Amino acid sequence: MEIAFIDHWPDFQFKNNYWFYLLRSAYEVEINQRDPDLIFLHTDSYRFCGRKNYIDHPATRVFWTMEGEPPRFDYDSYPPDPSIITHGGIGYGDPSSPASQLTNDSDRKYYYGRCDFGLTHEIMDDLRHYRFPYWVYHIDWFNVGNYGGEPNFLIPLDQIHNNAYHNTPKTKFCAHVVSNPIEKRREAHEKISAYKKVDGYGRAFNNSEMTLHAFHGVNSPWEKAKLEMLKHYRFSICFEHSVRRGYHSEKLFHAKLAGTIPIYWGHKSVENDFNKKCFINLVDYDSIDEMIEYIKYVDSNEDVYQAYANEPLFVDNVIPDRFRPESVLKFFQETILK
Repeated sequence: MEIAFIDHWPDFQFKNNYWFYLLRSAYEVEINQRDPDLIFLHTDSYRFCGRKNYIDHPATRVFWTMEGEPPRFDYDSYPPDPSIITHGGIGYGDPSSPASQLTNDSDRKYYYGRCDFGLTHEIMDDLRHYRFPYWVYHIDWFNVGNYGGEPNFLIPLDQIHNNAYHNTPKTKFCAHVVSNPIEKRREAHEKISAYKKVDGYGRAFNNSEMTLHAFHGVNSPWEKAKLEMLKHYRFSICFEHSVRRGYHSEKLFHAKLAGTIPIYWGHKSVENDFNKKCFINLVDYDSIDEMIEYIKYVDSNEDVYQAYANEPLFVDNVIPDRFRPESVLKFFQETILK
């Protein structure tokens, strides 16, 4: 089988990623960027526009993304809609260029092209789609340690709830790691800080200790740095960009991995992925103020705090079968490669 990876991030490793290892577990796999049998398309957030070279190519197109966007099965839209043209321009591609440095998360409106199959966060009733939330990508299913530029650290299966980060004594109150300071995040940070100071890290806080900024917050060895920082905290704020059914990124996963109690904002569907007893979700409350009153209660009652801390990330400490590689591979074998 010959595969290609199109429009991924700049230092994406063609032979060091989840999809390569997954398919190699059952097939002989070669990388062929010119004439593949199977094309993996990612969100074209760097405007490489590489897929324009494959418009008429017969290869099967599989779209996967870490963003909260659905696949587009039934239409293509080349050339890209003018609305995605930022001052970086179409096809700028180079993260070190002055034009690229001027862009930010708010004006990076991603472009998505047509695909035959999708692997995304989305919850949808379509046989062409398999739900693959981005947090799954951060587990070391294939015993490889890292995927190069991102993620630079994968957690072994047997260390998800028992690791050096999780077991570090929690001597600080609350951390907030964020690059994009959307209103909901700013409000939570300020209001929780009125109770006890929240330590802010990341590009949103112009914090030099942990900037996460190499290029729009990616392509830098930030996962370990994030866990090393979080491991000292009792709580951590980990809000998604938006509340969208099925969209649950690595944020809550990392927060719990480090042994904090995640203060989360995301759709109730998160309870299909993770154990609802191990985190606090803003959508369960009528307001941020009401949630903060509960945080105060948990923080001031050590037995309650420890009950949260001792709850595993997954119900019964078992990762649901649908997220295991053998289930994802079955989708390839029975649907994509049929």
